[in-house]
Amino acid sequence: MRLRLLLIFLFADLIYVSAQDLSDSLLLRPSVIDQIVITGNRKTRAFIIRRELTFSEGDSLAPYVLEPAIERSRQNLMNTALFNFVEIRYFQGLGNTVVIHINLTERWYLWPSPVFEIADRNINEWWQTKDFSRTNYGMFLRQENFSGRDDIAQVQALFGYTRRIGVYYTLPYINRKLNLGLSAGFFTTRVKEVAYNTFNNKIQFYKDPDRFLRREMQAFLRFTKRQGLYNYYNTTIDYRFSKVADTVLQLNERYFTSDAPRQQHLALTWSYRYDTRDYQPYALRGFVYELDVSKIGFGFLNHEPDLYAISMGFRRYLPLAKKWYGAISAKARVMQREGGPFFNQRALGYGGDYIRGYDLYVINGQDFALFRSNLKFNLVPLRTYQFSFLRTEKFRKFPVSAYLNAFFDAGYVSDKQFAQGNPLSNSWQIGYGLSFDFVTYYDVVLRFEYALNRQGDQGLYFRMGTVF
Repeated sequence: MRLRLLLIFLFADLIYVSAQDLSDSLLLRPSVIDQIVITGNRKTRAFIIRRELTFSEGDSLAPYVLEPAIERSRQNLMNTALFNFVEIRYFQGLGNTVVIHINLTERWYLWPSPVFEIADRNINEWWQTKDFSRTNYGMFLRQENFSGRDDIAQVQALFGYTRRIGVYYTLPYINRKLNLGLSAGFFTTRVKEVAYNTFNNKIQFYKDPDRFLRREMQAFLRFTKRQGLYNYYNTTIDYRFSKVADTVLQLNERYFTSDAPRQQHLALTWSYRYDTRDYQPYALRGFVYELDVSKIGFGFLNHEPDLYAISMGFRRYLPLAKKWYGAISAKARVMQREGGPFFNQRALGYGGDYIRGYDLYVINGQDFALFRSNLKFNLVPLRTYQFSFLRTEKFRKFPVSAYLNAFFDAGYVSDKQFAQGNPLSNSWQIGYGLSFDFVTYYDVVLRFEYALNRQGDQGLYFRMGTVF
């Protein structure tokens, strides 16, 4: 009897082990992608969509590999800025095959709209004066995804504080391998107010309402290369001509390279970026490495500066715990120290290079280092609201998320030419505080910041766009 029971238990255990092995083998069994079905792309060409996928038809992937590949592909498609929503699902086919279904909601691509914008570096600087003469108005026509190949055509005509006429076109892929692209642009600008110097790290302006004080013309040609999914190379040839009134040179004799009221240059810039961010407008995962090398002036033109600049940086985004995220970034630039005119001496306080809490200041110079950090808590997880009364699907769904962000920034600018009267140069500056970040579709990020800096300044600031 005992022998019979022992045999029964051994047989049952053998069946269990065999079943477990079979289950494990099914989980590890590769699936062959038999077909990729794409829907919702009314304008975007299918090859543009397939360019962003980490898999293709005929690939054999285990389930634990397939699902991360699908999520990474969804993130890549969102980062093209062509779609409001991307859904990717897979279905079991015959045998060990699967069918991938990609459903897309395209964005609204044509933006003919009037323009009303501030001319200052940021809205916080403009708010100090609330001077509506320091605003631009005009027309802006931008056709994204112009031919369905992720290309952009743009025409702008600005009046008011800045008079600008410009055209721009970019085509990311011009060859069959989909790795080479081309961009070109031409702009003319006229202004009646010029930033001729800085004092106490505030921009000093001179204005003449009766005439234009600076005229500029700029043209560029950019060649791009995308290797794989995450490597980007750019080579840009740039020409720029600037002319100012004699009064500007009387206010700052080092405004240009010489006492002539004009300056022009040819510039060559090479840049590289490795970018794995999950969502570029407001990343929570991934990292970015960047390198830029530029040469301004080659001695071919009259009144041409002779400068070079090398900058490099990295950004890292990572989840820390449930609803908690961290981010750090560092960037450094080295520029030729002697002989550079004031016109070419921008450092911190322009574009994306700034210390939070210093919105009302600029720190000009040749070399700089910038460190920034974020600690975020997801206050409002991503929610999508439906507006059924809207006919077009391009605006019917409204995604919303919000984050509370604690930040700390530090920066240093080395200025060997224009530091006199500007105490923030040649010393470390820090800024810290809290912000409320509101994220929604069409890459809109609204940030409300309460920031303090090393000088004891504090205030509420508003910005649009991500920090880094």
